[in-house]
Amino acid sequence: MKKYAAWLLAALLLAVAGREAQAQRRVTGRVISAAGEPLSSATVNVQGTSIGTYTAEDGRYTLTVPEGAQVLVVRRLGYKRASAPVAATATTADIRLERDVLQLERQVVTGTATTVAAANAANAVTSISAEELTRAPVPVLEQGLQGKIPGAVITQNSGAPGGGMQVQMRGATSIYGSSSPLFVVDGVLVSNASIGSGLNSVTNAGSGISTNQDQPANRIADINPNDIESIEVLKGASAGAIYGSKASNGVIIITTKRGASLRPAVSLTQRVGTYQIGHKLDLRCFHSELEAKSWYVDYIGGDSTAMPAAYTGQCNDFQEQFYKADGPSYETNASVRGGNAGTSYYVGATAKRDNAIQMGTYYQKQALTGNVGQAIGSHLTLRANNQFVHSLTDRGISGNDNSPVVSPGDIFSYTPTFYNLQAGEPNPWISEQTNPFQSAALVKNPEDVYRYIGSVQGQISAFASQRQTLDFNILGGVDAFSYNSRLYSPPEAYFEPVDNLPGTVVVNRQSSVQANLNLAGAHKWISPLFTATTSFGTRREYRDLDGIWNQGRKLATGTTNIANAAQQSLIQNRTRVRDAAYFVQEELLTLNERLLVSGAINAERSSANGDQEKYYSYPKVNASYRIPFLPPFTDELKVRAAWGRAGNQPPYGYQFTAMLRGVYEGELAPVLSSFIGNKDIRPETSEELEGGVDIAAFKGRAGLEFTVFRKRVTDLILQAAIAPSTGYTNAYINGGALQNTGTEIGLTLVPIQTANVTWNSRTTYANVDSRITQLDVPCFNPGNYFSTRYGAPWICKGMSATTVQVNNGCKIQLGPTQGCSAANRTIFGYFEASPDFTMGFSNDLNVGPLRLSSLFDWRYGGKVVNLTNLYFDPVGLLADTVASQQRFLDYRQGKPAYLEDAGFVKLRELTLGYAVPASLTQRVLGSARDVRLELSGRNLYTWTGYTGYDPEVSNFGNQNVGRFQDVTPYPPSRSFFVSLSANF
Repeated sequence: MKKYAAWLLAALLLAVAGREAQAQRRVTGRVISAAGEPLSSATVNVQGTSIGTYTAEDGRYTLTVPEGAQVLVVRRLGYKRASAPVAATATTADIRLERDVLQLERQVVTGTATTVAAANAANAVTSISAEELTRAPVPVLEQGLQGKIPGAVITQNSGAPGGGMQVQMRGATSIYGSSSPLFVVDGVLVSNASIGSGLNSVTNAGSGISTNQDQPANRIADINPNDIESIEVLKGASAGAIYGSKASNGVIIITTKRGASLRPAVSLTQRVGTYQIGHKLDLRCFHSELEAKSWYVDYIGGDSTAMPAAYTGQCNDFQEQFYKADGPSYETNASVRGGNAGTSYYVGATAKRDNAIQMGTYYQKQALTGNVGQAIGSHLTLRANNQFVHSLTDRGISGNDNSPVVSPGDIFSYTPTFYNLQAGEPNPWISEQTNPFQSAALVKNPEDVYRYIGSVQGQISAFASQRQTLDFNILGGVDAFSYNSRLYSPPEAYFEPVDNLPGTVVVNRQSSVQANLNLAGAHKWISPLFTATTSFGTRREYRDLDGIWNQGRKLATGTTNIANAAQQSLIQNRTRVRDAAYFVQEELLTLNERLLVSGAINAERSSANGDQEKYYSYPKVNASYRIPFLPPFTDELKVRAAWGRAGNQPPYGYQFTAMLRGVYEGELAPVLSSFIGNKDIRPETSEELEGGVDIAAFKGRAGLEFTVFRKRVTDLILQAAIAPSTGYTNAYINGGALQNTGTEIGLTLVPIQTANVTWNSRTTYANVDSRITQLDVPCFNPGNYFSTRYGAPWICKGMSATTVQVNNGCKIQLGPTQGCSAANRTIFGYFEASPDFTMGFSNDLNVGPLRLSSLFDWRYGGKVVNLTNLYFDPVGLLADTVASQQRFLDYRQGKPAYLEDAGFVKLRELTLGYAVPASLTQRVLGSARDVRLELSGRNLYTWTGYTGYDPEVSNFGNQNVGRFQDVTPYPPSRSFFVSLSANF
């Protein structure tokens, strides 16, 4: 704290020192758009000096400039920069700005305290605006990013409401380390934890109360998309080095909406819609009693005179009956923003409920955002950002199960369609008698989350002259949430007596606190030849997650108290990490703002490392140059190159040897884990080199971004076997390396731009090639998977990090068994789980008051293990019995029959909007303006050869590799919403 106090004192002393005397010539003027509309919040600077100001709501500005002829440089987000010469005797200057379709003037983060215009950026950074994010209503933030970021594969792990998604940028970068990018909201490093509710206590998909097969939602789903102003995606280590050992998987920087210098502006939006099942399996109908009895004899091996239930002549569509929303969904958004020269404010509120497709499941959220900024004199600006979120979700039962059979998809695979499950009676076709309609009515699994994300920021303008500025930035932020879930499965549920302990309850209480304190300074030297910016600072972080799962089994009817359960157990998990970092950076912008050269180093230590006092360095250097000699039809041509290093911290506890609980002679006693802690464990390190070319052409009507990169990850954290004589069998070590190389392309076009018709088009392309280049342990199958018989992740030198290995195991003979010889246990082949390439196609067409927007997402290649088909095929309950029989025959012969192509094209978004004429809205709504009526759809259709529900799903969604297991998931859904929005 002494260091912090010294920094603050120095800043205040410099502030008191005041500013150097300036020349007294006043220049006034107005900044307007090409259409003549006034532009507020535009920056007007005197070129080669630190002198500048902002335009007011009417676009007017007043500026004191040095004597002699000067040049004013004007910038505003969404418009191209403009330069206006001012003669030595001139006192007025009006400037007109043109639309910046290619977003060359957007500000790109280059450091904790610095930004640069995208026109000069040396890294490939993707920016998503508020309009792009919520063009079609999004249940959770990550869905609004799908198909819009070159190099990012964003996948929903199941169709269950409330999240459960994974973002992977520029390929897999770890085996056992974190797979999530770092999320930063208004300067606060926030949690994206995935917390299981304890669903495993019912499904028994794995051992224990809760496992990673609980289908958990990741907590970034709490962020309200409607309150986001912009998102900046730093995909590589060369851009993310400023965040050190948490940036190997990329960084997603979120800025929420803020006030502006204008009169209070109110926005209201009301949406009403519905969700429908996106794709159904084609189930078999039985057309006669003879067919039903033949099926029972041939597939089930039973006596046709003793079927569990009689043939009814019906063909029940279980999926249509069960996957139907309980009612309409709705969303209400309201906000007000405004301010004056000294104060700005934004307040936004959201209330929504999504009634999802599976009976009894839903996602609802209430969110309140309040951001305020206050200028105190000319040297100090304070800003406070606050988000309060409450969400309540019930995701139901889906996915893998064992005994009992409880997943709806699993039940459908055993039940012929002539039986009426909808009646809710005990199901005679499975031994547990589980009926999904009864389970949906009785089994409840609500997850209740309260969350606060807030920050207080102080910006001190300590010193300013015509040539120099010195600013300090102090930010303290906190992200805190409480997660509470209560799984209750009453004893009267048909499947509950299977374990002789009818009735299950799991109470889950989790609390998370993350806090960071940032202190940064930036000195800028401005001259006619160059601008040099030196920034420096420090960051302190604290992360704490504490959770307890309490389980009770065998309950009396009507009892939900764990204390009354005959069998009780609990588990607790706690992590606490402290980090410290220091950084320094130098940026040089010269040659008439055409050449940018920068370098930085970030030194960081963490209590997650084996040596908690050791600092690891994360440097970066980069450069960009805007070529002045342009080919025909070219507006801008920039070449860029960047190199940097980032890291991935070891998972918590890898440096410690855990003490487990055991029983010795009837008494509780500590038992050593089979894993020994590694006191030398250190972060994985990503070292990346990227280069590219950016072109703007045809007077802003076309833009091309081309990037190639090579990322090398060293010190991979691996699991190694050690000599049993040590008393342990395994340890986590740093002992491997992988390399990802790839290409990213972004093409923006404005094919039509007239007074009444505008067409904007955006196409993205990306591919990643991955290779394990070093492995200090034998080749192995990592993570969670079901069997190499179906397809399992495989890590081996020379192969991709997302390789799928298929081992045909002991062949299942069609006749008498012939034993399991070594010859039968052979590798069938190796396949690739990741797509060969991804593309996105977005178009925005405006014709008068009509607007049509669309987004297509294309993934080509990759594999998924379709174990859902393996549930249905042996029982013969899919409509295409010929294909079903052939798959199962191939499987019994040792072939990878359930490994399918995962490529697809999805219509992610489609929106048709109509701007209601102002004459009508003013008569009906008085002061209302910009009233729009919209019809939107999301995930409307999928073109794919995949025979399961959806090639995006994954039973093990929250791990780096092995994300290709499809097991009777919660099916995907499409949504339709009607929206009415108005500004006042």
